[in-house]
Parts: sequence; C-alpha cells; structure tokens
Amino acid sequence: MPVLTLGPVKINYLQLPPSQPKASEVLDVVLIHGLGANLGFWFFNIAPALADLARVTLFDLRGHGRSSMPPAGYRLNDFAADLGALLDHLEIRRPHLVGHSLGGAVMTNYVVHHPQRPASLTFVDVRLKLFQPTMTLADWPSWPLVQPLLDEMGIVLHPEQGELSYQLLREIARLQWEAPERGEALRSRLSGSLLAGFGFSHAGGRRTAGTLLQLLDRTTALPDLSREDGLTRSQLQTINCPVAGVYGGASPTLSTLSALESVWPRLRSWVIPEAGHFFPTTQPKALIVPLREFLSEMA
Repeated sequence: MPVLTLGPVKINYLQLPPSQPKASEVLDVVLIHGLGANLGFWFFNIAPALADLARVTLFDLRGHGRSSMPPAGYRLNDFAADLGALLDHLEIRRPHLVGHSLGGAVMTNYVVHHPQRPASLTFVDVRLKLFQPTMTLADWPSWPLVQPLLDEMGIVLHPEQGELSYQLLREIARLQWEAPERGEALRSRLSGSLLAGFGFSHAGGRRTAGTLLQLLDRTTALPDLSREDGLTRSQLQTINCPVAGVYGGASPTLSTLSALESVWPRLRSWVIPEAGHFFPTTQPKALIVPLREFLSEMA
C-alpha cells in the first residue's frame, strides 16, 4: 500500500477508484476509523458499497494499522494535521468526510480550522467531548447485562481511573492478546449484545489487539486522548456544508447527536434501532443505505 511520509511519521493509505468513473460526477469520500481499528474497519463492507458513487480513500490513523506509532503526538490536532496533509497530498479539494467514533472527532477538529474545505460531513456514532465530556457506565444501556460476563472473564473497570470506554477497549484487547481462546469466547457471547463488534474478531484481530495495547501502554495516546477537545459551538456553526449523523439507537453517544441537531437544524439523521456503537461492523447495511442516500443527493 502507498505511504505518506510526514517527518518521522508514515501514514498508510489506500484509494479505491470509482467503478463507474465520470470525471464531472465522481465524489471523493474519505473514511476515518476510530480508536483501536484500522482501514480494514471500512474495507470489506462499507468502501466497496460506495465505489459506484465515489473514489474512496481509506487510511490508518497514526498509531494504528500499518501507520507509524511515534511515542508521543496523539492529540486530536495531531490526527487532524495528518488528515489535512493526506488530503493535500492526494489533491482532494472537496472531500466528503465520514468518521466513526474517534475518527469523527478527528474530522471535526480538522474542519473547524478549514470550514470551507469539506463537501459534506457524516458523523457515525461520534462522541464529541464538547457535548459529552466524560463517558460513564450510565451511558452504556446494556451495562447491567454485560457486566456479569466481563466479571466472569476477569475484566474489571475502575470508574475513578479515567475514560471507561478506553478502559473497556484496552481490557478486551488485553484478553484477546493474552488468551485468544477466551477473547474469542467473549466476542461470541457479546455478539447478541449492544456491545457487539467491540472485539477484535476480523482477520488479524489478535495483531490489532496487540497494536492497541502498545499504543495505550507505551505512548502518550491515553493522556492525549483524555484531554478536552477544545471545540466550541461557534466553531461548529462556521461549517455550512451538508451534515449527516448515523447513530445506533442503543449507543452511549446519542447525546452528541442531539447536540449536533441543535447546532445544525438541517442535519440529516438516522438512528438504527437497537444498534450499539459498533454497528458498522455488525450491521454494515445500516450505514451503507443512509450514507448512499446522503451522498447520492450531492452526486
């Protein structure tokens, strides 16, 4: 795969050409994954389903996938600078940006400083700390059902020790790395819960889990990502491109969607019934259908 070199950091990326190229109509869609994932989050289901509408660009955030993992430099503006450099390198003038979870926060950090750059924004189950400063157990609707299972697997969370979502992801990754058979058992038993998809079940899942552990345990990523995002409502209101939100109906991030609707009253929103935070991996069509509809309106 091609690599963009930014000083000591190398960003791994991939472009899928449009299957029906028409120079005057081709859109540029850029997909940005979340914490602990990589471009494979989109590659197998989401990206191919957009190929008739757009040229699709995927990339690994720094510290993820095949991109470099520097010892420091994981604030949102660091990730956003990488995104901007990639857009410039690929000469993508008007990107349709799609971000899941942390990827959506990276996308937002970039566009508030470049409000005229995006052609559209799609928030896929994104939490912005401007609207949800902390994530507690009360934000997880399925917690009473999932907690006994995690206890059985020896996964204990400590609410007083920072972001619970980061803790949960790290401990599931640790289980997958240290005891793959127990990690697979947990993934299987979570498959019917609202945390479905929170495992490392795709090809290379154990390697992905190991990469995340290294990122959280050996770099400044955890303290950097635990900072406030520094965004303001007035910054968001400078963005006037079309905006969409696709969220799980049982996701802990719905408060952010409600706040985004207050910032952009014309925001197009879809809420997927009974879906959790990782629904793009477990129910890809639930994202593909609204995303294609939203993009088709601008094609």
